[in-house]
Amino acid sequence: MRILKCIYIYFVGIALISAQSEQTIYSPESLGISNKKLNELKSRLHEFVDHGQLAGIQTAIIKNGKLVFFDSYGYANIEDQKRLNDSSIFRIFSMTKPITSIALMQLYEAGMFKLEDPIHLYIPAFKTMKVFKEDSIVDAEKDIRIIDLLRHTSGITYGRSANLTLNEMYQKAQLEEARNLAAFVEKSGALPLLFEPGTNWEYSYATDVCGYLIEILSGKPLDKYLEEFILKPLEMDNTFFQLPLDKLNQLTVGYRADQNGALHIAELPRESRFLYTPTIIRGGGGLLSTTSDYLKFCQMLLNKGSLLDKQIVKPETINLMVQDHLKPVRDYTPNPRYSLRDSGFGLGFAISTEEDEIASGIYGWGGAVGTYFRIDPHNDMAYVMMIQLSPYRQLNLSALFQDLVIDALIE
Repeated sequence: MRILKCIYIYFVGIALISAQSEQTIYSPESLGISNKKLNELKSRLHEFVDHGQLAGIQTAIIKNGKLVFFDSYGYANIEDQKRLNDSSIFRIFSMTKPITSIALMQLYEAGMFKLEDPIHLYIPAFKTMKVFKEDSIVDAEKDIRIIDLLRHTSGITYGRSANLTLNEMYQKAQLEEARNLAAFVEKSGALPLLFEPGTNWEYSYATDVCGYLIEILSGKPLDKYLEEFILKPLEMDNTFFQLPLDKLNQLTVGYRADQNGALHIAELPRESRFLYTPTIIRGGGGLLSTTSDYLKFCQMLLNKGSLLDKQIVKPETINLMVQDHLKPVRDYTPNPRYSLRDSGFGLGFAISTEEDEIASGIYGWGGAVGTYFRIDPHNDMAYVMMIQLSPYRQLNLSALFQDLVIDALIE
């Protein structure tokens, strides 16, 4: 009898999981998207799995507030032949950055800072900065402002810049080994800047500093703040800095590609660092999430800051964030180095400016293992792609996915 009861509970649990993962998908044609083109999109993207270049790929599109496409293909775990499904959890890495940026702008709305404020007003570690000028390290002439953190013009780097000397200094600083976020930021403030703040663009740890600024201003740990003011209001119930044990079965395997493109395991769920309480709460890249959860964040952006009767930020704040804020930077550096597919950068998002004929007004970002999202306000559409591969750029998947989605629009 006990065995039968356990079997019953098991299958009821499976049924509940299945019910929770069911999603209503609306007719693409009724919302201006070609079903034929979507089938072509699926076929093209599935080839990467069929050819052994990816373990699996999950893609989704929302338009006019409705889900019109959701496709899972391949495996969450190749070795166990476990397929991707609606509840699969992915490492989204830098797709954490837009969430942290929205959180900081909530505090901006509350009048707790101005974008032009020097960051040292709140974090004294950045009071006296050094900067590289040619081959010398000298006193910085400009302060890092909060706007510089949000648009990656602070001069902070990831230790992967063109300046090899600075890269070595980052390596020796061992930022990732800091005992907590405060110590991480303190160490960051002791390193020289790659350039004078506000004069160039360099992708960096700046959003992690934004996360610490949220802690300073709100008096709450970053993970608790995000949970209370973004994740819970948006019902992003499968988005975490630390994976709950009862979600372990949903976490995908992380894969790496060797120089020949062959796949190898990089991280198994049962061995994942995400099972443990993080030492550093990384606002720049520490979250796990599902495609469905991230679509809720995307829909909030499309709705100009609101979802589920919750106003996360004001419409004017979204409008401010998705402007190209690199225009004054180009007075110093006419062609800042950033994504080739984008022509500007806002406050937490890459922006395709009006000069871009292919994808004007579209904004978004991606993550270190190939996750990717874009918001298309003009067409009231957003699309998300989840993969788990490093390196991933050799596949050119993000550009292909965006082009295929745009091509599916019915003119």
